[in-house]
Amino acid sequence: MRPTNPIDRLSDLVGRAFSYVFLLSILVMVFEVISRYLFNAPTIWAQDSTTALTATGFALGGVYTMQQRGHISITIIYACFPPRIRALLDVFIQGVILFFLCALIYGGVLIAERSWSSMETSGSAWNQPTPVLLKTVLVVGAALMVLQASVHLLQAIRSLVRGGEEAQ
Repeated sequence: MRPTNPIDRLSDLVGRAFSYVFLLSILVMVFEVISRYLFNAPTIWAQDSTTALTATGFALGGVYTMQQRGHISITIIYACFPPRIRALLDVFIQGVILFFLCALIYGGVLIAERSWSSMETSGSAWNQPTPVLLKTVLVVGAALMVLQASVHLLQAIRSLVRGGEEAQ
């Protein structure tokens, strides 16, 4: 789906930019396997790095998936309804998504603040502040998803007003 407004473009940009963290994660794991099994020199940082990179990719990739309308949905019942009912369901679903994401942000901010105040670390041998960063990234990802869900809600409302025709 081609980005049509500034929030769609932002979601697209974030998703495409952070998709490369998965490649970086793979490269770190390949480096670890080679270091460990070829040179008998395992690293203390590869596992934490891979976890952090992958979690970041998932947290920030969600906004791209939402912009592309790529999240899993069950359409067998949805498709049976007339366009106006589908538009009404879209408004309801986007409202539920926004409620959930706002709750996630609220809880995430509380947890991230505690993590930042104690400068929480991973507790592994490397002991980096990975939890602080990941909890912050989760809040940022959810906030970006709120923006994208708001765009989808407005599109659904427009569609409902037009009697159920597509309003993208």
